[in-house]
Amino acid sequence: MNKISIYISALLVTAMAISSCNKDDISNEDQIVIPEGYSLLWSDEFNENTLNLDKWEYETGDGTDYGLPVGWGNNEMQIYTESINNSGITTDNEMSVLYITALSDGDGGYTSAKLHSLPLSSNATGITFGKIEVKAKMPQGNGLWPAIWMLGDNIDLIDWPGCGEIDIVEVLGSNPSKMYSTVHYTTEEHKHGEIQSSYTLTDGTFADSYHIYGIDWTPEKIIFSMDGTKTHEIIIKEDMKEFLRSFYMNLNVAVGGNWPGYPDNTTTFPQTMYVDYVRIFTKDGFNAPTPPELDIEEETIGQIIEPSLAQNAINDNFTYLGDATVLVWGSGGEPNLYASEIAINGDSSLAYNFPGSGWGGGYIELMEPKDLSGYTNIKFSLNYPDEMTTAEIKVESPSTNFSIFLIDYTGVDVGNGFVEYTIPLSDFADVDFTEITIPFSLWNPQDAELNYVSGAILIDNIYFTN
Repeated sequence: MNKISIYISALLVTAMAISSCNKDDISNEDQIVIPEGYSLLWSDEFNENTLNLDKWEYETGDGTDYGLPVGWGNNEMQIYTESINNSGITTDNEMSVLYITALSDGDGGYTSAKLHSLPLSSNATGITFGKIEVKAKMPQGNGLWPAIWMLGDNIDLIDWPGCGEIDIVEVLGSNPSKMYSTVHYTTEEHKHGEIQSSYTLTDGTFADSYHIYGIDWTPEKIIFSMDGTKTHEIIIKEDMKEFLRSFYMNLNVAVGGNWPGYPDNTTTFPQTMYVDYVRIFTKDGFNAPTPPELDIEEETIGQIIEPSLAQNAINDNFTYLGDATVLVWGSGGEPNLYASEIAINGDSSLAYNFPGSGWGGGYIELMEPKDLSGYTNIKFSLNYPDEMTTAEIKVESPSTNFSIFLIDYTGVDVGNGFVEYTIPLSDFADVDFTEITIPFSLWNPQDAELNYVSGAILIDNIYFTN
């Protein structure tokens, strides 16, 4: 039996064991200890035979179905599924628990699961203030990224981080003794605001046993805790209105990404996050203040981008791509965009003005997917700061993506400070060019020491050739 057959057989055995779990295997319902001065608003003890889909919903795929770049905006590697191979109810330590399992197909592909909580009542009530406790045990290994976190209900109205994010706990599998708690928001300067703390166990790892991760959330502050011990406190300041609105819960295990790095030959699979319960309590006698009105312009990071900016980067005569828009993404390194009169094709080029303070970039997204399989090369011209030695260039379809790095290519001086690059499409390994949605993106300009570079990069004259 070859390695692939052995792997598939192992998966089938695992799936059969999980699917055969019945109420005889499940422990008695948890005895919920309600903190003094609080009432239980909502919980899932995961004591049923299957996941309660009245409380949870799956998010599946690679992120593109939700308006994100391939990799959920973080260059993650997993495909999220609803398969029992990746999630469901099982027993662990004689407890009935939710499992979220990351699997490798042995050939560079990974699957996992991501769940988000549904509204707490028929009138679409989300989670606003209170005490939240989640009892869980984490996976470990290079490239693993388990997370228990919350996202603002208004994510459909305003881009991240304007919706707000509360990361109750994240663990990087490469350092499983250390946990992180973070909030993300938009500052009054229209920048990505991030406040992060960490807590390290004095003995063992978060994969060894269950811990209770929690927050106490009021209109004034968010207190993070682990096993009842305060680990961090964040004061909600005037420009943090995101945290005065309702949120929903997320549970997931990612594989790879900009922050955790990627699996290597030391990473073993499967790896599982087990969750014993999620509990939400409300303070007795507490009346929540009216949520502040959402101001899209004020609370959007960077700038509200005019869609027509994308056309400044595309060759005026190459109309095959059709309508396009340009978007930015990152963690403090998102560029500001504008049209520059310094150009080599047409009246202007597209400028990415990078702050040099973290990872980030921008991508041109087509309104409709295009078949570019009949082309051989992509050509584009850049005008960039002298200290820049490399940047990541990426092409994406809904299901595939690949990056090349400018340091591996030599450009040709075409005047006006621009250098033209010609990249064979075959260098973008395994990309499905029959359905391209992002024909060009540029990320993370760096100098020779791999420090992020600040300053404007002008992009012009993108087109494809045979």
